[in-house]
Order: sequence, then C-alpha cells, then structure tokens
Amino acid sequence: MSDVSPILDELRAMAVFATVVRAGSFAAGARALGLTRAVVSHHVRALETKLGVPLAQRSTRSFSLTPAGEAFRVHCERLLDEAHDGIRGMELLRAEPRGEVRITCSHHFGNKRILPVLLEFRRRYPAIRLHVAMNDANVDLVQQGVELAVRAGPLADSSLVARRLVKEQTMLCAAPSYLRRYRAPATVPELEQHRWVVYPPSQKTIAVRSGGQEMQLPIRGDVVTDSAASRLAFVLAGEGIARLPAYDAAALIASGELVQVLPEVETAPLEIYLVHSQKLGPSARLLRDFLLEVGQANGW
Repeated sequence: MSDVSPILDELRAMAVFATVVRAGSFAAGARALGLTRAVVSHHVRALETKLGVPLAQRSTRSFSLTPAGEAFRVHCERLLDEAHDGIRGMELLRAEPRGEVRITCSHHFGNKRILPVLLEFRRRYPAIRLHVAMNDANVDLVQQGVELAVRAGPLADSSLVARRLVKEQTMLCAAPSYLRRYRAPATVPELEQHRWVVYPPSQKTIAVRSGGQEMQLPIRGDVVTDSAASRLAFVLAGEGIARLPAYDAAALIASGELVQVLPEVETAPLEIYLVHSQKLGPSARLLRDFLLEVGQANGW
C-alpha cells in the first residue's frame, strides 16, 4: 500500500493541474472541481515540490504556465482525457451505442485495410451510422465535419492528434516486362537513369539506404499519379519502377507479376496515422479505439 499511495496523490494532483490549466485560473479550476481555491493551490504546490520546478506563475489577477508547466501540461491533460474516455466507454456498454461517425481515407489503402474493419465495426455496432469518404487528398477535418481521417506521413496541423496505425515495409518494384525493355539496375546510381511511376505528384526524389549510406535520388517518369491504386496498375503494366508497400508487393512478387529491384536497398517504411481532433464524440471514440485495436491485433 505504501508504494501505491504516493502515486494516487500525484495522479490526483495531475488531474487538478490539468483542470486548472483548461479553466484558465485557480479560481475557475476550483469551481469546476467543486473544491476550494486553497485545496487546488495545495495540489499544484505539491506537484511543484515533487518535480522540483515551478509549473505556474500566479498572482491575484493573472495565471500563466512556466516552460516546465507547459511541457508537463500535455501529460496531465492526457491523463485526464484517458480517465474521462474510460468512464464514457463503460457508460456506452450499458446501452447499445448510437450515433454517427464521419471518416475519410484513401481509396487504395481504405479498400485494402480500412473497409474490412468498418464492416466488422458495423456488425458489432449496427446502430452507429458511418459516413465513409474515400479520397486520396488530405481534407480539412474541421471544415468538412470529419471526425477521423486515415493519412500517410507526418501531421502539418499540430492541433490534431495522430496515432500510428501502420508501419509497413516498402520495396522498389518493377514488372518483368519493364525489366525486359530496360536493363535492370545493378547499382543504386543506375536507378537515376530509369523511368519511374511517380506518386504522389509532388515527389521529386526518393530516399534509399545502401551499405550503411543514405542517399536522396532524383526520380523522373512519364507517369505521374495522385492515386496509389493507379500507381500499382501502371507498375504492373510495365510503365516504370516504384516504391511499393509490402501489402501491395509481397503477393505479386511471389506470383512473379512483380520483381523486387535491388533487394539489398532499403527504402523508408510507409507510416499511416489515424488522425482526429482533441475532442471526439462517443461514437467516434468507439471507432477510433476499434481501428487501433484491430490494427494492433493484426500486426499492422
């Protein structure tokens, strides 16, 4: 019990601190918690003593966070949100979940990985309506009223939450017909002389690692596409080389429809994230957790 009790005190103090930060002052935080300002101040001072740094600068008229407080706030708010999510999740179990969720994902990855999960989700929660937008372009979640988005690559908008769904190996591939027309590259520099199926259209170089050395190679091609499904179709048709995720390439390499080019060369993995705003409704939280759970179980 002696090991648990201090942790419980610190968790309580972290929740109090997160509430004060969100409320904007000690007085407002105290009102939100139904506590006196003295009790709230005591919890924050106890945290500061434990951490050995001041978390907030306060006076009778102003309240602001120190750099340490700003950094620690993230952990405290996450703790508070997870606790609220857990309680709401249990409340949802008492009755059949209802509502609706809007989710967007790319055509290709969506059909391969996300659509089967959405079908399973519908079987488990038939009273929740799904609005599914298949779109290869990144959409503005707030402007479009979308709660969940499945996106590749890092986030530009730091106000959104990103949780990684997939980290997939990638490889350089070409069709046998292409390699019959153009001699297969034997070295990394020879890749620059080959035709590429360029995806996405903004891509001008490709990062490769060989022999412990990382390189950025310029790529050019007569086919440029904004669709991952089109990229695969053009590669299969012999239009050029492309970096493909293993979920596209592995079976096609095994069947002989594709050939892995320079197997010893490493390319960056494909990372796909589940993106959402800081606040989600109950139905969106259910789908978020379901996608993460299925992805982890299937080794995405």
